[in-house]
Amino acid sequence: MDGTLLKFLVDASILFAPTRMTAFLCIDQNDALHLLRAMSNAHLSYDIRISNHNLDMRVSRENRHYVSFLLDLNCPEAITILRQANESALFVGPLKWLILQDLKDRKKQNDSYLDSVFGNLAIFPDSELVLAQRLDKNSTRLLSPYRPSPYHKLIIEEIGLWDLQNGVTLLNHDVSSRRRRNLANTPLKSCLVVTDPDTINHLTDYQDKHSDTITKTNYPWIMHLVRMMNATVTFSIANTWGYRSKNGSWSGMIGQLARGEIDIGGTATFFTAERIGVVQYISLYTPTRAKFIFRQPPLSFVSNVFTLPFRRSVWIAIGVFMILIFCLLHLTLKWEWFNTSAEERVRRHWSGNVYQPTMSDNLLILVGAVSQQGSSYEARAIPARIIILMLLVATLSLYASYTANIVALLQSTTDSITTLDDLLHSPLKIGVHDIVYNRYYFESFQDPIRKTIYEQKVAPKGRKSAWMNLEEGVSRLRQGLFAFHGELGSVYKIVQETFNEDEKCGFQEIDYLNVLDPLIAIQKESPYLEIIRIGALKIHENGLQTREIRRLYTKKPVCHKHASFVSVGLTECYAAFITLSYGTLIAFTIFILEIIWYKRGIVEDVVQPFDYVK
Repeated sequence: MDGTLLKFLVDASILFAPTRMTAFLCIDQNDALHLLRAMSNAHLSYDIRISNHNLDMRVSRENRHYVSFLLDLNCPEAITILRQANESALFVGPLKWLILQDLKDRKKQNDSYLDSVFGNLAIFPDSELVLAQRLDKNSTRLLSPYRPSPYHKLIIEEIGLWDLQNGVTLLNHDVSSRRRRNLANTPLKSCLVVTDPDTINHLTDYQDKHSDTITKTNYPWIMHLVRMMNATVTFSIANTWGYRSKNGSWSGMIGQLARGEIDIGGTATFFTAERIGVVQYISLYTPTRAKFIFRQPPLSFVSNVFTLPFRRSVWIAIGVFMILIFCLLHLTLKWEWFNTSAEERVRRHWSGNVYQPTMSDNLLILVGAVSQQGSSYEARAIPARIIILMLLVATLSLYASYTANIVALLQSTTDSITTLDDLLHSPLKIGVHDIVYNRYYFESFQDPIRKTIYEQKVAPKGRKSAWMNLEEGVSRLRQGLFAFHGELGSVYKIVQETFNEDEKCGFQEIDYLNVLDPLIAIQKESPYLEIIRIGALKIHENGLQTREIRRLYTKKPVCHKHASFVSVGLTECYAAFITLSYGTLIAFTIFILEIIWYKRGIVEDVVQPFDYVK
């Protein structure tokens, strides 16, 4: 190994990021030591293999980004090593190869020889293979062979030159994914997930936006990507995104990607842990979410509106005030009675003050003032009248504030239902859009709250399940006291078309699936990964992504706060009826006790012996 080759290997390190290189060279021990010393001086790490016997060509996925290989094509075992590398899928990016070829042999200078060596290898657009052809002692030509697809012949790029004086001179500084984005009409395969058969007829005309919205959104993106790559595409149809079965196989679109039947998924799919090792995701997301949507129920359905007008501290203050008034009223009325003669009481018989006021009379005066009613007892003393006057003024102010708040509360909705636990224990009924991913995720969740919601409200044993189509769910959502789980854009599209303006207010959302926005998925270790990634970024930067989203997805309706009639039903008056019922029951009980007490008194009078006067 001469010094020129050592100088080239050091200079060629700029072609790769800092890596750990494994060299397959037909050199002796002394040359190997010279190479290691030169690489160490250049701060490069080399692992030199002199023979290919029992070579372990496996490379862990975690280390692929900094692993590269060096091979001397003039070695007798070079072709064998290339075949082993091909079988081990070592030409897949980001693995890098530097292959040395000395053109002293004229037979190896033509393209037919290169085609015979590399033509059947899996060297596709993602491959980072550099062929260094030594033209003479001091110059080397740098080539990069690849195939656009398994259906195409070998293409050889000339990427640069090297000479002893100037080092490496690159003819094109673009990365391989940019240089090789022209796939020369490579036939690609994709798959669309369709739940409504009529969707195939409306992929581009923006009709029935609520049906298979995500597929209609992603279809133009796939077509943009294909045109950017100068490729063609054929679509297959699947009725499910794809989930792992008990035997470990995958169904639907994910299954086709896992088996290599398609190159790119035509419908975005959720990013889940179990799919990470099966497919690769592209940062072309669709901002679609499926959540529980419901109109906020009236406040009276979750709270007693008769206790809400005042805070707890105000109620306590009112109670203390009433106790104070009761005590003062009792003292003043008692003082009034004892300072009045019998003759004066008789003259005032019309006023109803013939009997001495009792504790119950004082209580009735308080109740009458609070409820804006009169009292059967009329105070005569000035202190008592002042107390009653202050009581009436205070209760009048409280009554005005109380009734005003009651009217506002009857028109209010509650915001107390914000979590899945709140939804579980709320009076709301539940419905779920009967679509593939809802069925799968609702049945697979094992955390207590989600599992309880599914078992008690979605699919209760012995009762009708809550699975329904989109139209039925939105119709019941309009009636109120109903939470419907569906894709937000589809639900809001029907809401926008069918609801009145005043019915578009008060929508609340609760996330049940707890997943990220779905992403476009491609085949694992796809040779077009970087090309598609760059194309996806261009779609986003040029506004093509936003264009389809805005045209197909309906946002949450704007609430214009139009006044609407609010009827008061039994639910709103429930607490009042309960109070009236308990009061009636207590009154009737006391009435029965009084009758029993009265009859008992009559019996005692009859049984009591009389004294006869002789």
